[in-house]
Amino acid sequence: MSSHTVHPTKTPAIANAPVIGLAEGSSTFSNYHLAALILGVPWVVKRILPIVSRGGFYTYWALVAIMGVPLAISYWYLMSRIGSRVNEKVALPGKDIEEYITIKDLELKKEFHGKNKIPMQLFHDAYFDGKIDIKGPFRLFTLTPQS
Repeated sequence: MSSHTVHPTKTPAIANAPVIGLAEGSSTFSNYHLAALILGVPWVVKRILPIVSRGGFYTYWALVAIMGVPLAISYWYLMSRIGSRVNEKVALPGKDIEEYITIKDLELKKEFHGKNKIPMQLFHDAYFDGKIDIKGPFRLFTLTPQS
């Protein structure tokens, strides 16, 4: 891992490198913890609940199958919320919304400015109604009829 920071250029001929460190996972995630959770919680449930406590080997694995996916999803969600990033050296842009879009509608401009985020559905509707323009080189794919 490099200890150098990324310095964006101001020269228009040189494209900036993509912001690194955004795709890295959380350092608090552990496959061992996930496996212990998926295998341990059904064992505890089997020991405590009277309805399944008399079952045997197949009852345990049925509980693992039933509870495994919700436990895994819960663990991933929790670790992504409370875990820190692996690489804290990357400074995220954090620019105001006006750097990326132009809001033509006065009501939207009063509500969404600076660091305020626009909900995706509202942005979608406002963009296709012509109330918002996206700054920068932005192209939609155009379909041309083939002759």
